Amino acid sequence: MFCVFSLLLTLIIGRVLVIDNESDYVTAAQGHSTYTLRLAETRGKIYDRNGSILAGGFYEYKAVVIPSPHTAASLLRVLSTDETQNAESLKKIADRFKGTFPFTVEVPDGSCESDGITVYRVPKRYSDNALALHLIGSCSENSGQSGIERAYDQWLSDAAGELAVTCRVNAAGRSLDGTKQEVTDTTANSDRGVMLTIDSHIQNIAETAAAHHIESGAVIVADVTNGEILAMASLPTYRRSDVAAVLQDTRSPLVNRALLAYNAGSVFKPVVAAAALENGLDPEESYACEGTVQIGNLTMGCINHTAHGSVSLNSAIAHSCNTYFIHTAQTIGGDAILNMAQNLGFGSATQLASHYAASAGTLPSSSSLTLPAALANFSFGQGTLTVTPVQITGMMLAIARGGEYIEPTVFKGLTDGHGHILSLPVQRETRQSMSRETAEQIGICLRSAVLEGTAKAGASDKITSAAKTGTAETGIIRNGKTINQAWYAGYFPYEDPRYVCVVLAEGGTSGGASAGPVFQEIANRMSVLL
Repeated sequence: MFCVFSLLLTLIIGRVLVIDNESDYVTAAQGHSTYTLRLAETRGKIYDRNGSILAGGFYEYKAVVIPSPHTAASLLRVLSTDETQNAESLKKIADRFKGTFPFTVEVPDGSCESDGITVYRVPKRYSDNALALHLIGSCSENSGQSGIERAYDQWLSDAAGELAVTCRVNAAGRSLDGTKQEVTDTTANSDRGVMLTIDSHIQNIAETAAAHHIESGAVIVADVTNGEILAMASLPTYRRSDVAAVLQDTRSPLVNRALLAYNAGSVFKPVVAAAALENGLDPEESYACEGTVQIGNLTMGCINHTAHGSVSLNSAIAHSCNTYFIHTAQTIGGDAILNMAQNLGFGSATQLASHYAASAGTLPSSSSLTLPAALANFSFGQGTLTVTPVQITGMMLAIARGGEYIEPTVFKGLTDGHGHILSLPVQRETRQSMSRETAEQIGICLRSAVLEGTAKAGASDKITSAAKTGTAETGIIRNGKTINQAWYAGYFPYEDPRYVCVVLAEGGTSGGASAGPVFQEIANRMSVLL
């Protein structure tokens, strides 16, 4: 009897130790015979300008499952026909049935609901086909990691909510038959959030057009009336569900290229033209382009050293004559161009939203422009100059707005999620960067570029436009090939500008050939909005 008693005591002690070290049992004991499953934790939403949800308002289905042979058969029968489930994930789910506590699993819909399986419609943060992926950014464990998610992390985190289900269980963790699950739903707290200037329809147009024509680059569409960015796209893109694989991608898909600085090339020439006109240039004055010009020991030329002959400002912009702009820069001096560039936002970070800015890029120093070669390079957007797509957008906005520069923005305001803006309008810097007459003259030149010049390849057949191209040399050689950055920037309609569109194609052949088709598709599709 002593041996039997000792054996029983040993078994009891062993069982107590197992229970004591099993976290599920500890949780059940602490919950006084209840077991809570958190189906979702939410944070503030991100909206577009029209109130459409960009982050925080999408849904999936989750099943709360009471382990039993019956529920195992019902659930696995449904999941085995779901294309998203592989053998490994099905095995993990099957292993869950070896326990006693209720658990959750994602399901395709409510078709598996039965005794012991209750399906809930659960909020999730992002859509599988999310728009403005790079701008919105991402969050991990309900904390913003990048983009707008990070810039407004505190505001979005303060709007926390959750969806939880509490089940009644016995001491062994088994659900008690006939008891109703208690649902706690505070997700309505997360209706408040951040409203952006993005228009989902235009964003979709921009992303689709970019994907049709370029592999790497950026697209921005902005409203001429107020400088608000309606679309911001970056390529290549990625899937949030597969970030680990993306980290190994040499193309850097996580980077928002709309915010990065690049070599400018001829897309910068409107800045030089504005500086020259503001300093007394006669736009009708002719210059004889011989295809090349000698600067010290350097020979600089136009594309393929093409001799354009007699050119005025109009034809020089339309056909992107480098030697004309070298001559113009020599006439007005580097400081005049530098001052105009600074008035148009170049050389300074563009504050698109709170704690969210585009790069400042680089401007040459005033002293460096006393060197003839540096000034010549600067005159047609080469040398040490780098610019962002956001800055080129600001330049085109100023021209389309009659010379008034306004800092582009993506931030509309903080919102309660029910159509009310809770924050005061953001005060953005505006200034008259050039006279209205200068802006109109440049607009005429940009129109000529579309009708007969380098921008002809991007001309819309549904709406009038004005634009400038650029093909910037980077000095980078990859696989024996020189890498260029191709630009196409302009606005439409020409007579009454409403929208600015800027396209950057990394590694493009030329602005017209590589970036022009993106501008053309966007202008064509947006023509119905006018």
